[in-house]
Amino acid sequence: MPKERNQKIYIVGHKNPDTDSICAPIAYAFLLKKKGKAAIPVRSGEINPETKFVLNYFKIPAPVFLKSAKGKKIILLDHNENTQSPKDIEKAQILEVIDHHKIAFDWPELIYFHTEPVGCTSTIIAKKYFQEKIGIPSNIAGILLSAILSDTVVFRSPTTTKEDIGVAKKLAKIGKIKNLEKFGIEIKKKKATLKGLTTENIIFSDFKIFDFFGKKVGIGHVEVFDLREVNERKEKLIEKLKEICQKENYNLLLLMATDIIKESSQILAVGEINYLEKAFSKKVVNNSLYLPGVMSRKKQVVPPLMKAF
Repeated sequence: MPKERNQKIYIVGHKNPDTDSICAPIAYAFLLKKKGKAAIPVRSGEINPETKFVLNYFKIPAPVFLKSAKGKKIILLDHNENTQSPKDIEKAQILEVIDHHKIAFDWPELIYFHTEPVGCTSTIIAKKYFQEKIGIPSNIAGILLSAILSDTVVFRSPTTTKEDIGVAKKLAKIGKIKNLEKFGIEIKKKKATLKGLTTENIIFSDFKIFDFFGKKVGIGHVEVFDLREVNERKEKLIEKLKEICQKENYNLLLLMATDIIKESSQILAVGEINYLEKAFSKKVVNNSLYLPGVMSRKKQVVPPLMKAF
């Protein structure tokens, strides 16, 4: 076997990982191992309760934490922005990127870059199995399905595509999940609550940093079944956001709380909130903005914000 095939390849999702950023690397590592490559799934942050439930349900061990990417061969999944990558990514050798977000990637070497406008990276990974006619074990199909249900908010998110739904139905048969709606809601319930979380946990549970034309913007995202959970803790959340904004020099810092039943979001904002007002043509009142019909950070919040900047 050629020497390079024995070299370890680390597959990692974004910081503050969601279910897709954990499950997609596990599934892709399994596929690459089938092709004779020494692929290892790793994570770039703590695993949230939803993802723990999924991994336990399908009896799959959690990936180890990657302390530094320095000197390692890396494949990036579910992100392509340096600010969301593991520590020392600039000192790594990036081999490949597979993602479903906007492209904000710059690398000095030619690499394989695969992006599709679908609702979940795991949809792309599952399609690779189908296209290459590599059998998907039941538990791997299960975690890929779970990631799709999570990222698309059980097909309620505007990011959902026909491909996501079609792939999910195929995976459900393999993973022996009979009721997608019921299983999807069961998954979302594990994370769609603020109970037991500190204000900092809430802000950073699914947090991404963006560079909008030289401006540092941070957007946290939580999902709940009732926005009253957020309003009950609103003052403390805003206070903590202000503290983080000043300490970490953000131009704009947001917490997006999505009500997955009413399919709407409330955004708590600090910093240069005029950009948020410009993006949505609405006034921010008491550091808060309510957006009916908005559920996706990727598709409905980041694009108008970028245009505003």
